[in-house]
Amino acid sequence: MSEAIASKGVSNNTKWRVLICIFLFYFVGLGFTNQFFNVVLGVMVADMGWDPAQATLISSAMFGAMIWFVFVAGIFLDKFSVKKLFMVEIILVAISFILRGFATGFTFFFALMIVYGVLSAFYIPTVIKLVSLWFDGKQIALANGVLTSASPCGQLVANLAGYKIAMAIGGWKVMFITTGVLMVCIFIVSMFLVKDRKSEDAALESAILTKDDLTFGKNIKGVASTPGVWIYALANGCFLGMVYALMAYQNYIYQTDPGWGLDPSVSGTVPAFSNCVSMCAYTLVPLVFARLGIQKYWQIAAIFTAIVAVCVASTGWMAYNYAWACASMAISGLMYGCCLPAPKVLMLQLPEVSGPRAGTAMGVYTTMERVCVTIFVAFLGPKILAWDPSVPGMSVLAGKFQLIMLIHPVLLALALLVNKKRYGNIYAIVAKKEGTLAAQHEAK
Repeated sequence: MSEAIASKGVSNNTKWRVLICIFLFYFVGLGFTNQFFNVVLGVMVADMGWDPAQATLISSAMFGAMIWFVFVAGIFLDKFSVKKLFMVEIILVAISFILRGFATGFTFFFALMIVYGVLSAFYIPTVIKLVSLWFDGKQIALANGVLTSASPCGQLVANLAGYKIAMAIGGWKVMFITTGVLMVCIFIVSMFLVKDRKSEDAALESAILTKDDLTFGKNIKGVASTPGVWIYALANGCFLGMVYALMAYQNYIYQTDPGWGLDPSVSGTVPAFSNCVSMCAYTLVPLVFARLGIQKYWQIAAIFTAIVAVCVASTGWMAYNYAWACASMAISGLMYGCCLPAPKVLMLQLPEVSGPRAGTAMGVYTTMERVCVTIFVAFLGPKILAWDPSVPGMSVLAGKFQLIMLIHPVLLALALLVNKKRYGNIYAIVAKKEGTLAAQHEAK
């Protein structure tokens, strides 16, 4: 008879220490360094002498490289030591950042961005797997919210002060070297604070999976045959994928479009409003929903907040008004707190996924996201970079392009119908499972 999966007790201090380490990693890597690259893209193009085609390749290299490795990375996470993989990823990311500071031509820098894309394919699902290993169904939304807030927090610092700091310490190359050194420091701290845990001991338990279900083949088949995984992955790809694509050129547009003409030291203040509000919302929204006991309505709330976020942000691009652009970023940032992390959390709570298969599911999820980012960047980039800088309009193009994100709420509505037909009341299934496990623990 198959043995049911039940997580072992874990110290609150342990899981919060793990969360602190991956928060710092996300803050420096996915948040600050990635956004700093976007902030200084125009300066880098001028300094390195890249033409529009080369600049597009550099901008899309990371996203393109991720596509080919992220699914494999997710599968490995469900079968091998997550901590060891995480530690290797940190130190390799640190090296790739440091080497950017020594790049002297297009080929070397392009190669570094490809390497970083491969590393990103591993570290993004790794940190989500760590969250699912240490946080149960009652805390997964909060933990994911804290982790998600790390990226806009880092972006906020990059937008407001990244360019100024870089100029103060010797330029953008020195800044990349500095972020690499910070990564080495995070590596040293994580060696002591991050603990390992097996998939079968994951805190985010499954309502239906047993230990016999956690083989390579069954993990892939189980995730691939779950409609909700694909629906949530595509919803996220159309939403977050577009966010990343627009972020890649946001500062470039604000600096280059004559309708804006903002200085590099000022252009980052517009997205900073979204960063500031969203990083708070990612943590506060799960707390509010938990406090009010309305977690089961999160998906419905995500549908409406996504519609508001997209429409408001789109008008901010097209208005050519600095005050409204800032306000639209703040409003959309608030809405992001509910709608942006929703597909990921909802997917992880599916009975066929949960903590034991989080790596494989995140492989599918992140692959879809990066495919969408690559398509969006490849389509938008040449149009933006080849735009006549004496003619306004590239910001209007970005605003219209953002409306593609409305696919996200449509797919969340579809997921509601599919999940209801497939599971009935999924929250009742989870509650029943938790009650059974609690009774087993009490009997022991």
